[in-house]
Amino acid sequence: MNNNNLVSDYYFLQNGGESAQIIQNIDWSNHSLGTPETWPENLKNTLATLLSSKFPMFLWWGDDLIQFYNDSYRPSLGNDGKHPKAMGGKAIDSWQEIWYFIHPLITKVLTTGESIWYDDLLLPIYRNGALEDVYWTFSYSPVRDDNREIKGVLVVCTETTEKVHYNQKLEQNKDELEFAINAAEFGTFDLNPKTGRFSANDRLKNWFGLKCGDEILLDDALAAISELDRQRVIDSISTALRYESGGKYDIEYDIIDPQSKSSRTVHALGKAWFDENQTAYRFNGTLQDITEHKKATEELHKSRQLTDLTIKSMGLGLFNVDYTDNSIDYSPEFSVLLTGSKKTDLKRKDFLKYVHPDDLHLRADAIQNGIESGTFYYTPRVIWDDGSIHRIAVSASRIFNAKGKAAAFSGTVVDISEPENSRLALQQAESRLEKSKLEADRLFQNVTDSSPTGLWLSNKEGILNYFNKTLIDFTGLPYEELLAGNWSTVIVPEDLQQTKDAYLEAIARKGHFDVLFRARKNNGEMVWCRAAGDPFYEADGQYGGYAGFCMDIDEIISGRKAVTEIQHQVTSMIEQSPVGICLFTGDDMKIEIANDIMIGYWGKDRSVIGYALEDAVPELRGQSFLEILQEVYRTGETYYGHAVPAELKINDVVSTYYFEFTYTPIRDSNGKIYGVMDIAIDVTKQVTSSVKLEEARIALSGAVELAELATWQLDAHNNTITCSDRFKNWLGVTNNTAERDVFLELIPEPYRQKIALSLDEALSNSTENFYDYEFSIVNQITGQPRIIHANAQVLYSKDGLVEGISGTAQDVTKERQLQEELKFKVKERTAELHAANAELEINNRELSQFAYIASHDLQEPVRKISVFTDMLKNSLNKDPQKVSLYLDKISTSARRMENLIKDVLQFSRLTNISQKFELVSLDDIMADILTDFDLTIEQKNASIHVGKLPQIEAIPLQMSQLFGNLISNALKYSKPDIAPEISIMAEKLSPSEKEENGLKNDVEYFRIRITDNGIGFSQQYAEQIFNIFQRLHGNDQFAGTGIGLAMCRKILQNHNGTINAASHEGIGTIFTIIIPETHEKIEGF
Repeated sequence: MNNNNLVSDYYFLQNGGESAQIIQNIDWSNHSLGTPETWPENLKNTLATLLSSKFPMFLWWGDDLIQFYNDSYRPSLGNDGKHPKAMGGKAIDSWQEIWYFIHPLITKVLTTGESIWYDDLLLPIYRNGALEDVYWTFSYSPVRDDNREIKGVLVVCTETTEKVHYNQKLEQNKDELEFAINAAEFGTFDLNPKTGRFSANDRLKNWFGLKCGDEILLDDALAAISELDRQRVIDSISTALRYESGGKYDIEYDIIDPQSKSSRTVHALGKAWFDENQTAYRFNGTLQDITEHKKATEELHKSRQLTDLTIKSMGLGLFNVDYTDNSIDYSPEFSVLLTGSKKTDLKRKDFLKYVHPDDLHLRADAIQNGIESGTFYYTPRVIWDDGSIHRIAVSASRIFNAKGKAAAFSGTVVDISEPENSRLALQQAESRLEKSKLEADRLFQNVTDSSPTGLWLSNKEGILNYFNKTLIDFTGLPYEELLAGNWSTVIVPEDLQQTKDAYLEAIARKGHFDVLFRARKNNGEMVWCRAAGDPFYEADGQYGGYAGFCMDIDEIISGRKAVTEIQHQVTSMIEQSPVGICLFTGDDMKIEIANDIMIGYWGKDRSVIGYALEDAVPELRGQSFLEILQEVYRTGETYYGHAVPAELKINDVVSTYYFEFTYTPIRDSNGKIYGVMDIAIDVTKQVTSSVKLEEARIALSGAVELAELATWQLDAHNNTITCSDRFKNWLGVTNNTAERDVFLELIPEPYRQKIALSLDEALSNSTENFYDYEFSIVNQITGQPRIIHANAQVLYSKDGLVEGISGTAQDVTKERQLQEELKFKVKERTAELHAANAELEINNRELSQFAYIASHDLQEPVRKISVFTDMLKNSLNKDPQKVSLYLDKISTSARRMENLIKDVLQFSRLTNISQKFELVSLDDIMADILTDFDLTIEQKNASIHVGKLPQIEAIPLQMSQLFGNLISNALKYSKPDIAPEISIMAEKLSPSEKEENGLKNDVEYFRIRITDNGIGFSQQYAEQIFNIFQRLHGNDQFAGTGIGLAMCRKILQNHNGTINAASHEGIGTIFTIIIPETHEKIEGF
């Protein structure tokens, strides 16, 4: 296989970065997936999307769950871990440490097709050379092959470890919102439609004359509204609370102050919010005092109305001449009266050429008279552009400034032409109208014939009387046949009647007509068509007939299904994404698509879909986001935002949140930008955690001082040690910082060499990262000896490299001296007590175990015998096979009870534990236990997987009790509607694991894990459950005595073993047993 040209040969690897290069270099010829050219097309398309994505994603594909991941997911794998072996490998090989958890999830997605979502889930993974606790927010979604069968699981994820570590959120200050409202002098209200109560700020309460209580009845507020407006306001609120209104509320009304009886006009804006039942659950908004504005507007409106009415009724034209620059302002009517048309660009001198030459002296005389009297009046004739002659009257007067100097003169003109001029003007207008009609008819013919869409007209009765050229060419029929009604012959017979019915029904009610049908074109091809039309009316308002169109929409119909499928896939991907995603379209940034996460970021509900972002989230006004969106929409350049603050109103509280986001321009098939895609992640907790860190640092400093601790740091880069003043005084040195070897010289042997070796091991990036030392020092000045207890923590960079060591030190001289004195006294008393307690302890332990076994283990076979006896009675003479089966089970249970009784009797006689140990097959033990529980297993439809278990030296009875209790608990504490899944697996401990657990290296140990998918419990109870009679649930939930797990731990103590539990509430529990292969007394276990 030639991999050199793989990127260019296989489109789905292009621009895929390092991950694509790794895929390219894999030899797929011997792989279970085969070579890339044989892969399903949908697998290639999914890989193309995955590799080019900037969000962490990976894919499991096929029966072997072969995995692929992109560069964005690569950092989560760390260094010296799974990468790059995980690429192209099997999931089970890469994720053994969490396979018990993720495998059921993968199986569920593959079998049911349902997506799975987890938020901030702890899933430890092996990376950077160690098993790390890592938190994830992720979703599992099904991926189908070319045959629409589910063949893979797509994982979209983001690591949220840092967010979880700093999960405390600071309360946000509300002062900014209150300041903004007060600055705008708004009143605010929030009404609960169900209770009729609402809350409001002090300004609104003052306006309505209400008391400053927390909540107010709506009727109390309505009482302050003027009687003329009250019902209108009530109706407007009722309308807004109806779902079909969209919840909008916009009204102006007057409020009557109950004390002063003065009136105040307010403008109310609000919105009602609806639940899934379309019932309003909230109605809030603002009020603005517009009293002065309304008064000014009304006065101005009245003045303008009077002026306009006067001017229009008199047919006046207005003008004003400014003496300072000799300019003229005039109304359109002035230009019409002087020139015959509305001209907007004429100067004062331009109007003189329209005055009849014989009447210019009238103007000169009027000006001369005006200089003396201050008023001007003359009646010249004017010659319009069309040559007609009209007579007008000009009346004006001068206007003086504050100094008494003439600054301008203003006036009016009015037409005073003779009736003959009016008649001539009318005749000319009629002539022009006729000419325009002929031109309009020719233009209509040309326009309709050039239209690519078929156009038609009908008379009042609906008979078609006009077809354009497009329709004629479509049908292939002569124009005369179309007029004769033969147009219906092109419609396929199956669609003809419904088309006629729709057309005649529209004509009968004179309404809109719109129908789809199939028709045959002149070449015999059958296509889908759409015909639509509306009634038209003559100039006198009389109904004239119908006008409409008919067009070929076959390509639209054919493509609609494909478009719908693509839209569904895109919408589904957006909705299932673990990050906020939305699409804005148009210049106004209308919210076209948004998933619930993004809507949650805004603090809104799905009612914002279809609104412009500025209207849906009004608090964004004045912030940078709207401008950035417009810039991306205009330039087509992607914008990346890092930890950008945003002021958002969540639950009626405006707070500051921080986001990582990307604004990406979206283009259509022609490359034109039509929208912007917004992908965002809320990083508020990470940003605000820095404040918490500073507070923690201050608190830590105080704690160190209060505990009289000394501190020290080792810098790995320059190999120097820096210590606090207290440590410096203990050593009797003058400097706080010196070379490492200088400090080590102050520590006497043999401690010096041991500490030097430990520091070297830490700096070599060892797996150990916490160190605990105790050593002696001598003050270099006073000679005072001290015993120092030091703790140290290795510090790593973000790349996993060792940067140094930081630690504390405590003077424990007095404590160690007291301990030595106590050791001597304790040793004396201990020797005296050992002999007296040994025999009593053995007797108590055996008596406790005997009593429990008699009341606990023997009950199960007896219960089964009782149950199968009852079942046997019911089956006698009915089903011989069931009778035989029940008899066998009764016999087996009886034999089991007999063996248990024998073991209990033998156990009660033994006084030496060492005599009871023998070679035991845990496989046989487990088989007997599962036989005892087969009825419960069948009833709960449980699935139990048992791996190969070892043979060990042990007490058989106690092994039966141990595993019987654990299997019983796994079945008992299962989820009500989910079949239990139980796994029992064993493995031998490695030398390094034995060393980590403090075990002897010359003894072989086994780790046995019992895993279930039950109800689980909080990890804080992981030790409490092993205490005798300690239970997490009452008998009304789960029956039991609280002895079982305590007995399990006691049994393992008898066998020099341990047991512990790890659980996650709602997910399941893992019990881990460590037990030796051979029995011997192990000191210090």
